[in-house]
Amino acid sequence: MAGVLSFVFYKPTKKTALVSNPHSPSNTVQTEVEPVKLASTNISISSPNPATDIDKSTEHQNKGALLLHENRIDDAIKEFRLGVQFNLEDEDAYFNLALALARNGNREEAKKQYLEALRIYPEYAEAHNNLGNLLVQDGRFDEAVKHFEEALKASPDNAAANNNLGNALARAGRLPEAISSFTEALRIKPEYVQAHYNLAYAYLNQKRFPEAIAEFSEALRHQPDFEPARRGIERVQQLQNLNKGIP
Repeated sequence: MAGVLSFVFYKPTKKTALVSNPHSPSNTVQTEVEPVKLASTNISISSPNPATDIDKSTEHQNKGALLLHENRIDDAIKEFRLGVQFNLEDEDAYFNLALALARNGNREEAKKQYLEALRIYPEYAEAHNNLGNLLVQDGRFDEAVKHFEEALKASPDNAAANNNLGNALARAGRLPEAISSFTEALRIKPEYVQAHYNLAYAYLNQKRFPEAIAEFSEALRHQPDFEPARRGIERVQQLQNLNKGIP
C-alpha cells in the first residue's frame, strides 16, 4: 500500500487535526495522534513550594500550547521544557514536550518524553497512542502494537487507537487482525473516513476488490473531496482490469 500517511495528536475532549505526509514508505494508512493538553492547577505534587511550582508549570505549558498552535515550534519547546522543570511529576508536561519535539522532527527525544509521561501515569492512553505512532514510523511494529493495545486497555472505545492498531498490524503483515481493528474503529465511529480508507486498502491487499471499493466509496460518502479514496477506487479498477486481461 502506498500513499498518504497522517498523524494526529490529542487529549480527551480535544479536537484532532490531521497532518498529512505524502511520502508514506509502505501501507497507505491514516493514523491519529493525540493533541496538546492545556495545563490546570488541580495537581498535587511534593515540592518545597508546590503551589508556586504548579502555577509556573501551568503558565509555561499554556504558553507552549499557544505557540504550538501558531506553529512556533522551537519557542513552544522552550516553554514546555520550563513546564517540566517546574513540575517534574506532571505527566501532561512531558506529554506536551514530547508532542512539540515530534512536530520538530526530534522523534528520539520525543519517545523519551512519552516514556517519562508513562512512568508517572502508566495508563496514559494518549501517550501510548502517540508513542505507538512514532514506533510505527521507525518500523518497530510489534512494539507499536503493544502500546496501542495498552491505549485500548485504558480507553476501549477509542476509535483512533483502534485505527492506529490496525495500521501497525497491517504494517507487520497481520492483515486479518488489522481488518478486525479497522472494523472495530468503524463500529465506534461509523463516519470515520480514515478507518474506511485503511480498511479499503487492507481489503485491496487481500485482493477483495468489491469490499475495497465499498470502503473507499464510504470514505468518499463522508468526505467527498478525499482524493486518496478516489485514487484508491481507480487503483482497484486497474487491478480488476488486469485480472480480466484488459490493458
